Amino acid sequence: MLTVLAEAALRTVLLGSVVGFGLYLFRVRHPQLQMTAWLVVLAASLVMPLLMHWSTVTITLHAPQAASIRPVGPIEDLLPASAPAPVPDEFEAVEVAPIASVHVVSPWTIATIIYLLVAGCLLLRLAIGLRLTYRLVRKARPLPGGQTADLRISDVIASPVTIGSTILVPSQWLSWDAVKREAVLAHERSHIANRDFYVLLIAAVNRALFWFSPFAWWQYRRLADLAEMISDASAIEALDDHVSYAEILLEIVQAPRGSAVALEMARASTVRARIERILGGGAGQAKVRLRGRIAVAAAILPAIIVSALAIATRTEMAKAKAVAGPNELGMPAQKAERISFYSLGPRGVFAISRHGDALFGQLTGQRRLRLASIGQGAYSYADTTGLLSFVVGNDAPPELVVHQESRKWQAGRIAELSPCDSEAEARPAADYLGWYELSPSRVLAVTASGERLQFRETGRGSFEVKADCPDAYSSASDDLVLFLRDGKEQVTRLLLQDPLLGARVAHRVDEPRAKEIEDNFARRMAEVPDRFREQVPTPGSREMVLRGIADLQRGAPNYERMGAALASYIRQHMSSLRSTLVTLGDVQSIFFRGVGGGGYDIYGVKFANGSAEFRILVGPEGRVDDVLFRPDGNDAPGEVLNCASEANLRAQPDQTPIKLMIYNATGAEIRLFRVDAQGRRSPHGVVEDDLSSSFLTEIGSPWIVADANGHCLEIILPGRRTRYNMVEAQRIGSAADHFGERRGAPAPGSEDKLRRYIESIAEGHPDYEHMTTEVAAYTRQQLAMNQAILARLGALRAISFRGVTALDSDIYMVHFANGTAEWRIGLARDGSIGRIALGPSY
Repeated sequence: MLTVLAEAALRTVLLGSVVGFGLYLFRVRHPQLQMTAWLVVLAASLVMPLLMHWSTVTITLHAPQAASIRPVGPIEDLLPASAPAPVPDEFEAVEVAPIASVHVVSPWTIATIIYLLVAGCLLLRLAIGLRLTYRLVRKARPLPGGQTADLRISDVIASPVTIGSTILVPSQWLSWDAVKREAVLAHERSHIANRDFYVLLIAAVNRALFWFSPFAWWQYRRLADLAEMISDASAIEALDDHVSYAEILLEIVQAPRGSAVALEMARASTVRARIERILGGGAGQAKVRLRGRIAVAAAILPAIIVSALAIATRTEMAKAKAVAGPNELGMPAQKAERISFYSLGPRGVFAISRHGDALFGQLTGQRRLRLASIGQGAYSYADTTGLLSFVVGNDAPPELVVHQESRKWQAGRIAELSPCDSEAEARPAADYLGWYELSPSRVLAVTASGERLQFRETGRGSFEVKADCPDAYSSASDDLVLFLRDGKEQVTRLLLQDPLLGARVAHRVDEPRAKEIEDNFARRMAEVPDRFREQVPTPGSREMVLRGIADLQRGAPNYERMGAALASYIRQHMSSLRSTLVTLGDVQSIFFRGVGGGGYDIYGVKFANGSAEFRILVGPEGRVDDVLFRPDGNDAPGEVLNCASEANLRAQPDQTPIKLMIYNATGAEIRLFRVDAQGRRSPHGVVEDDLSSSFLTEIGSPWIVADANGHCLEIILPGRRTRYNMVEAQRIGSAADHFGERRGAPAPGSEDKLRRYIESIAEGHPDYEHMTTEVAAYTRQQLAMNQAILARLGALRAISFRGVTALDSDIYMVHFANGTAEWRIGLARDGSIGRIALGPSY
């Protein structure tokens, strides 16, 4: 709010300066013309915040030519916050019990409070003044004999005054001569005819709202002075005697006076200048016709439009040459020969799929990655919180023993899908019909559509599937559905796997429970778009973050105020979460960053030993459904070194947590190794070309990026500059270039792709054919929510390029009829959308 008011005040000052200069330049001195001009400026000042919102112009800037389209990374940092999946490991969560030890007030909150207090006092003062003046009117008595309806006598005033359409005169009125009475009536009735009382009332409201602007105070005084000049001219016209009118003014101002009220005829502070003007002959100018006043207002209108414009820039696309490369998604080209699904409890489902000689893995909520071989039959998967390692042979075992540092899980196999007899007996469709709970906020409804099954996920819409095997179905968008039976051959659960979120298990529920979930989602759909447009946090979310941090640091989370899935996850990861937060230290400050596309409130938190970002989602009952936690390290800048430094490379004692994302743009697979305190390499995983790896580490832990043969390509020291790091073939061996110049222009076609993407979302018909598999899956998951947000924002008006992210996505500010939103987009090598995100990101 303050930024909008401050910008509106500044634009009004610029408009006033232009109008004042124009009046001076064209020697416009007539009070009526000047009054018209400043009335137009007053009206513009009051509506400037709205004018700024409605008026947008786009200009095109020429940018330097870009050398190539860089391939884009994955979408895992853009996973929908509202994704109905078990909480991924990268989303460390916290919640709440009362805490009184942290009281942090942001400077914006203090400034807002000060503004509201001052504006409130001024408006209250104005309201009290209005009440007193109208009480004065009621107590005044009519003239004897009812000579004039709008003229009343008051014993408490010393000078004639106009209040609304009523003229109050002092008790001495009856002793004044006819000439003096005629002058007074002419002056005051001019105020009534020009509605000066109401003009100054509006100017006083404007002054209260923009009290911090000197121009608002000057404008009020200028309008009051012009009102007196115009009324003086009317009085002189009635008397036809400048000197006599000047004497009358002087007599009135010299009378004994009380406090000034409303539009007094003779205010001591201005009467001297008025008398000099009257005696100098400058107060008797002829009246200006309405046509002249309209001409002045019309002349100012272009200046108002220009001063209110929100300038949006678009950059002319630089020509570029597309770089050839492998499958930009890193997804296996052929269908899996076998997929095995293992339960990791609250962590979700781990899927292992075989495609020829290659094995791929995917944990719920994370991306599908090629498994790295670390020994005879042993493989690793680069989980965001650490390496998962396990042994698997040609035949998937019924139980998978998964290791991560000192932890071990016995992961039982949920299901396995392998080629089946195409003539196998189909199961009755009635076995599957009903509702399945994917999460507390999403349900999957299964219905019959002719001979096929129809699925409808909350917030996603419907999709059809075809039978592959008994109890196994797939869709055209690569969704896989397995119906799971109990010991009595009854379908009690299903497993849904999609390219974005991996595999999720849903239990069968009855219709009332399904309706409850749908209603909860509908309530959220009604609330989130307005919060996103206004960027207003959920009441109490800030305190929830603070209390949750404190609870975890002392090892006592309040599970009763968490959703079931979040509470289960916290219980399993309590030890590591507490260790991470204790390492960060005491909270020093917290500030609101915005509302994300999924309705998460985003907060930045400064700790004694570092910083972090928290994204919190509050459920309909006031419980915390999810918290996404990203530690951002401390003040260490981070470096990228050449491989000559490896011989002396050692881990340092700094244990401050930080999340890194490394994107591979080398054209071949790369391997990541962590370096310990003795300088030894510890394998982390493989990153295919055009893919990225996100993981938690410490500031003091160096990382080696190597090729497929283990030869060092570069060394990464974690820090602020290396949180997002792109490994490029042309930069290998020249580390200094990593923090040099980025593209100055958007990737060719990215603005047009973004415009069409937004318009297709608003219409409810996304063009999935021009998206990568992951972006298409994300778009389907977020379609209903993003449609609702775009409906609140209104028609798209302009798109302005703002820069390039560390992972080479283009950042745009998109201007709508009812607001502005940030979007980020990256194009794959074939020109399709390979990366998309709505909402603030830091």
